Amino acid sequence: DELSFLDLGHMIITALLGILTAVRSIVPQLQNYHKLLLKFINVMHLMHSTTKGPYYNQINDTVDKVCSYYTKFSLVIIVFSCSMFNFIPFCNNLANVFIFKTENYTLGFSLYYQYPGIDPSYYFTTTSIYNFYLSYNCAIMVFGLDLILFLIIFQIIGHVYILRYNLENFRWPKNKVVFKLGDILKYKMNESITSEMFDAEENKQVHFKLAECIEHHKEIIGFTDELSALFGPILACTYLFHLVGCSLLLLECSEGGYGAMLRYGPLTVLIYGQLIQMSVIFEMLGSETEKLPDSAYFLPWECMDTSNRRTACIMLHKMQDKISLKALGLAAVGVSTMTGILKTTFSYYA
Repeated sequence: DELSFLDLGHMIITALLGILTAVRSIVPQLQNYHKLLLKFINVMHLMHSTTKGPYYNQINDTVDKVCSYYTKFSLVIIVFSCSMFNFIPFCNNLANVFIFKTENYTLGFSLYYQYPGIDPSYYFTTTSIYNFYLSYNCAIMVFGLDLILFLIIFQIIGHVYILRYNLENFRWPKNKVVFKLGDILKYKMNESITSEMFDAEENKQVHFKLAECIEHHKEIIGFTDELSALFGPILACTYLFHLVGCSLLLLECSEGGYGAMLRYGPLTVLIYGQLIQMSVIFEMLGSETEKLPDSAYFLPWECMDTSNRRTACIMLHKMQDKISLKALGLAAVGVSTMTGILKTTFSYYA
């Protein structure tokens, strides 16, 4: 009854961001979060694999560069959006009070909260600084936590590249074996065929290499499952926020004027960017793991003995499943979910 339509939209956006911040602030307090990060740094990070070969070192350097550029880009966007959201009301107040000296002007703030026994309009400077602090907290919880998640996903994609490389560049037999067709078909034939086959010593090495690839694949799946269990509920809450908040941000931007665009424009770009980046990065992980069965079939399985062929067959079967993260174990995080949210968002806005 007291707020205008667009002011009410602003209040709902800040309330939703406050709820999302409160929910996400629980994650760093969880013991599983600490264990996951320790495992990521001490076990899963590609820097531990650089001594295994030149390709390992190359992938580590590439992923390091991607992570570095992505982190810098994200931090610039976060700081710019946070600053603009707080700077525009501050400039409006300075212009109306000290320059234009507007009568009966009501001070504007980036966040409107009531405090027991304190009127924020009497403490303009203190309230503005505190509002910027709250905005900074929100940015770190909402986007900083996602940044950590994305950096982990980049490392997992690097592991998938290494696993595919090991499968596609598997060793081949050194020697050729001659088979007499008469012995194989039990007919009196003098013809023979030549084929590449692993000898007994090579089959032992092949068995060790297959076990190494299977263990690497299990490690990737296990870590991704732990990641999905921890961040799944958070991703579901984020999708829910996008479903409602994105349409409201578009509404606030449509108010018109440079003030509204400078205040809500960077925040809108950041929120939409978060949705798109999250979906595309997880889709990249899924698309790379979908190539694993083809890479596993490149193995020279026809040159192995029966035992190693069975092992290769089991590995090929295990790699049919796509590795992906799910929000609450229900909706897969990817481009299809993002498309559905964007369609719904534009419908709500219209």
